[in-house]
Amino acid sequence: MNNIIKMLSVNNDFRVVLADTKEISTAQLANFTGNNFVRDFLERIITNCVLLSAINDFDQKISFSLRLINNNSVFCMIDNSTFSMRYTDSINDQNLDPRDLFDEKSLLSITIGDWNTGLHTGMIEANIDSVEMLFASFSVQSEQLPSHFIPAGSTRGLMLQPLPFADQNTMKKNDEEFVYLASALEQTNWENAFDLYTSYAKLIKETKIN
Repeated sequence: MNNIIKMLSVNNDFRVVLADTKEISTAQLANFTGNNFVRDFLERIITNCVLLSAINDFDQKISFSLRLINNNSVFCMIDNSTFSMRYTDSINDQNLDPRDLFDEKSLLSITIGDWNTGLHTGMIEANIDSVEMLFASFSVQSEQLPSHFIPAGSTRGLMLQPLPFADQNTMKKNDEEFVYLASALEQTNWENAFDLYTSYAKLIKETKIN
């Protein structure tokens, strides 16, 4: 089943991506032995990596490197619509609190492209312990279109990306309504997920990241 839904607003002024990453998370965290708080943290990283990748061209390789305290790190890559994740073994610590992984030296870097097509890397300080806020901050600071990452549980989410000519007041209203709909997105059958947004956007494409 496709796990990515790409949409364009009815007024053509913003783009939307929905993602369901339950299967990806189950596969990538099959050997994870840490606590549920850290698992939730890793699942949110997976979801937001998929959302950011989905707004770009799937033919491009995209990698995410999160450098945390005490030599902890998380690395994700999406290449040819296939997801892979690595993280340091100490993240399996049962007593680890994900909020303690961040300090003023933590960094998030994201690279799009490869040596053949050309590389573009953006890097920001990662001293925010909300994964969604961190990715939103990256979109603002890395010369991309500022975007809002809205969680619907840890393995579903939505990315809303206003286009440059979008009206700010209208976008604020849409943003609030999409946050409100997040609880419904979390609970609804994925086959019916697009139905929640038919009054806001039109379907552009459904696809899959493995």
